[in-house]
Amino acid sequence: MRKYLGLAVLASAIVAGAGACSSTPKGSSQFRPLNGAGYGTGASAGVGSGFNPGSGGAGFDPGNPNGPNGGAPPDADPTNPLLTHPTCQAGNCPDFPELPIMGDGVPSNAPMLFGAADNFAQGSLCVLEPQLSAGGKPGAMLPANWVRPRFRVAGVPAGIDVLEIRLHSPVEAHDLVAYTKYKAAADGAAPSWYLPKEIWEGVPTAMSPRAGAGLANNAGGQAVTVTIRGINSTAPAKPIGVQGDFNIAPVVATGSMVFWTVNSGNVTPDSSKLLGFAVGDEGVANALTLPQVKWAGEIGEDGATLRGFYDKPKLTRFVDGQVRCIGCHATIPQDPAAAATGGSVLFGDDWPWSVAGADLNTGAVPTALAAGAQAIMKTPWWGQQSMSIGHWTTGDHIIITSYGTTFFNGEARTLPWSKLPSYNGTDGATFDDKIKWHTLAWVNADYNAAIPVTISPDNDYGKPELDMRNTMVTAAKGTGWGTIATGDTKISDVSPNLSHDGNTIVYVTTDYSPDGHPDATATVADVRTVPYNSHSGGTSAPLAGASDANLLEYYPSYSWDDKLIAFTQAPKKSSATSAEDGPYYNRFGKVMVVPAGGATATQPAVALEANDPGTCGGDSLTTGIINSWPKWSPDAVHVKANNKTYYFLVFSSARKYGDEFSKQFTLPVNPLSTFKGLPQSSQLYLAAIVVDDATGAITSYPAVYIWNQNRTPGANGTSAATLNYSNLTPAWDPIKLPDLVIPDVPSDMIPR
Repeated sequence: MRKYLGLAVLASAIVAGAGACSSTPKGSSQFRPLNGAGYGTGASAGVGSGFNPGSGGAGFDPGNPNGPNGGAPPDADPTNPLLTHPTCQAGNCPDFPELPIMGDGVPSNAPMLFGAADNFAQGSLCVLEPQLSAGGKPGAMLPANWVRPRFRVAGVPAGIDVLEIRLHSPVEAHDLVAYTKYKAAADGAAPSWYLPKEIWEGVPTAMSPRAGAGLANNAGGQAVTVTIRGINSTAPAKPIGVQGDFNIAPVVATGSMVFWTVNSGNVTPDSSKLLGFAVGDEGVANALTLPQVKWAGEIGEDGATLRGFYDKPKLTRFVDGQVRCIGCHATIPQDPAAAATGGSVLFGDDWPWSVAGADLNTGAVPTALAAGAQAIMKTPWWGQQSMSIGHWTTGDHIIITSYGTTFFNGEARTLPWSKLPSYNGTDGATFDDKIKWHTLAWVNADYNAAIPVTISPDNDYGKPELDMRNTMVTAAKGTGWGTIATGDTKISDVSPNLSHDGNTIVYVTTDYSPDGHPDATATVADVRTVPYNSHSGGTSAPLAGASDANLLEYYPSYSWDDKLIAFTQAPKKSSATSAEDGPYYNRFGKVMVVPAGGATATQPAVALEANDPGTCGGDSLTTGIINSWPKWSPDAVHVKANNKTYYFLVFSSARKYGDEFSKQFTLPVNPLSTFKGLPQSSQLYLAAIVVDDATGAITSYPAVYIWNQNRTPGANGTSAATLNYSNLTPAWDPIKLPDLVIPDVPSDMIPR
């Protein structure tokens, strides 16, 4: 857990509201009644718009959460730190206060205005966050140490000015009941009500250091029923309401997320960076910015000049050879001792797509990369990278990537550095003859030969060093780097992901990959696997369930235990002018999960419930929402009590969003990019996947919006600021980021 400061007032809501929806009617027999809670009037505690903080009466002591709770229930795995360990018997947990939480400005007779707990009519009210159960489908599932849930509604009729939020858990002695003023922002943005942190987390114990001893720990493995009702307090009538469940996992998630974020399609020193947060943080912080990166001397594809030498016009605020892009990053594996000091990443730099690296937070060149490896990485036309703890030990530090082999005209690449066969506007050419195909490749991070990669300003366009480095990099093939056999022909092998045990590579075959990944204009993308075999490879095989020739399947990723593979699936273009995109940021992409050995009749590939944004936000699946880039958490937690294994993954999506921290926007388009798809900004979402270990059946849950991703420390260290970026390409790894110093998000005061 990182360090936090006290409460502070946040910025006001700035985003557009969501559309209306209806819910399945529920009879009174299905409603969770209030278990004898009394009412309190409370005192004012501040003024603001939206859900306003306030206070209530007495009766709750977070410092003594277990009190007369009947004792802890039986625990099948009491020493496992990744599980929840309830501290109280079902029906006796004291995490919910007995008295209602009264928000600022709420009339003291609000409980009377709402009447009996089951007094509501179905209407247009719809819950945006968290996504609740409906139509026989489960609600969202949160790890037990995730940021506390918040509650947001859409479809609120005019005149509704007070909401009742009621939570019921079978483990709690009382229902939680909160009353709050409702006032949407001027642009219609739905405000947020945050469950108080001390209710969600409680006080950490020796048995549950991560999950704490609050609701999240005690209700782990249970559904929480949410009922939200609304009234017009000045002209009260029968409340309108909505009810459904969300779930708390009986496990925690670990590690930190580092993700690429951009505010423009154009390249500037400020247009993109890496942000990061640890599980449970209520904000994010810069993990790496372009000006921080110390890696320098990037070389043009011809090997004769620094990259940028030929640019006309020059990129503003960049010098030749400077790193320009730090997206599509991969985390360098670390042992637990090293992980405590921070992480390091590799990333594909901009054209001509060399590989660079940096330590997070400082930008220093990673010490894990020997000088010879750094020189090899500065050759052009590499693809995305992958590393595994299975091959990151003394004498065996291997980077898996892909190496450009064939130009668009079919000409084979014969030298590490060379000019393209033709350039647009030269000798009658109408386009740059870029790399068309790649092959899987490896780089030995320990390779320490001295290869000259310094471009002298006074030499003859890199001569004689150019010939020397081409000769030395070529000679290093087999010791410093090499290609990995797959048996694939007349196709490109890209986007590799090495299993954590180091035995297998899962990757994508595509027909066009000039930037080292399936291009937006590619028409083929299928997932295959090949043995690692001491980086010699072998004969590849299609991954059943992820290699349908009639679909696009790309961006594969192994789960932490190597038992599952997540990937993105999308339809192929139905015609040359149809709206479908290629296998890159495809508007109709959806996240899939398949057994690592391939789908079978009894264990098919599964489309995650998280692909469906629900009906509250006004998204159009006909237009598309660009679900993409799934990455697993560094956990696969088996629960003995129910013989199930719990997984979490993060992915990006351009579904509609907007809250008090950020709002969706249209990204300026880079005219040089082949991507012509939807320009809407994306955000990150969490998805839970549960596997029945007896049958192999996979159950997935709706997406959880990661509400802390656009909240960052203010300049003075005692406040919070907001961000408005498009958040993409996450990595989730077992690294520790520096402590985040940021105020907690304010929430209503608990009755004491």
